Amino acid sequence: MTATRVRLVRLRTALLALTLAVLVLSLWAFHSVQSTAETVRDRTSQAVLEVTAARAALVAADAAAIASFASGEAKLAGPGQEYSNQLSLASQSLARIAEFNQAGEDGGNALQVVESQIAAYSGSIGQADVHFRQPDAPVLGAVDLWHASRLLHAPGGVLEELESLQGEQRAALDRQLSSTGVSLVTLPLWLLPVLALLVLLVLTQLYLKKRFRRVANVPLLAATVLVAAVGAALVLTLISRDRLDSVGERLDGVAAVRGAQIQAADDAGQRRLAGLLTEYCDEEQGCGVTADEFRAKARQTTTVATDDTRVATAGAKAVAADAAGAAESGGREFLIPAGTLLAGGLILLGLHARVEEYRYRP
Repeated sequence: MTATRVRLVRLRTALLALTLAVLVLSLWAFHSVQSTAETVRDRTSQAVLEVTAARAALVAADAAAIASFASGEAKLAGPGQEYSNQLSLASQSLARIAEFNQAGEDGGNALQVVESQIAAYSGSIGQADVHFRQPDAPVLGAVDLWHASRLLHAPGGVLEELESLQGEQRAALDRQLSSTGVSLVTLPLWLLPVLALLVLLVLTQLYLKKRFRRVANVPLLAATVLVAAVGAALVLTLISRDRLDSVGERLDGVAAVRGAQIQAADDAGQRRLAGLLTEYCDEEQGCGVTADEFRAKARQTTTVATDDTRVATAGAKAVAADAAGAAESGGREFLIPAGTLLAGGLILLGLHARVEEYRYRP
């Protein structure tokens, strides 16, 4: 076997080995990012948003019920249509959270606790409605209303459980992002096999041009173009991974805006409840230590409701857009394997004739 043929065989082996490395690493990176992006788009981001929606709906329902009882409308219409609508929205959000849940068994257990507490809350509101309609039992109605509101607001209550669940869903997103092992920071490492293959392809063509005095090797040129395209697809994949980080940042922004809205609405409702309780408390003995502390605290709140609905809505749309953009494959699931395998075939074709020329030379 001549030295030229040995060199050609080694070049072919090295080119095919690098092509295989590019295929494996590029497909692994793509599927890792794509799987995470689709999960974030379809489940995790939705779970976080639905938890905030459930919290907002429950606070709105509680405030609506308190307003109805405080104004006397409850004697005609019970806790009111707004209360029913918001409670229904909260139930729908909880159902979607169960569907999208990424917090595992802990998240499922938390949802069960929340659902049981909401059922108890609804039952207490129903009892308050019955008592407020009776001329001789409004005090009992106020007690029921106070008890219902405590089911939402007390430590370990519905709102605290939901806030904890929101944190668990957000933590799940962080775990998913860190599990990919792919990012723009590590881009040079991921591109190393592609760059090595491109360099070797160029050196091989230069060697063939010098050794065989031919202008160009068309199959190897085509393989070079395909490998460069696969490299570009890998870069786009890593950029998509980077967009997932912005999903988390935007989710935090939406959660902050909605959290402020929830707090303002909640403070307003609790101040109104404190005023309602005052009507039924003994002026000298008060309502009891717990209720008196609550009334004092509620009167001290100064949170002012702000209309940031458009900001929150725009933020939620931005979350959806970023998640959808990160999950958009752009056909890379076909380009990467097809382009790499075709490049390998062209490498074999481009070197086959040259290797065969020296098969029987001494």
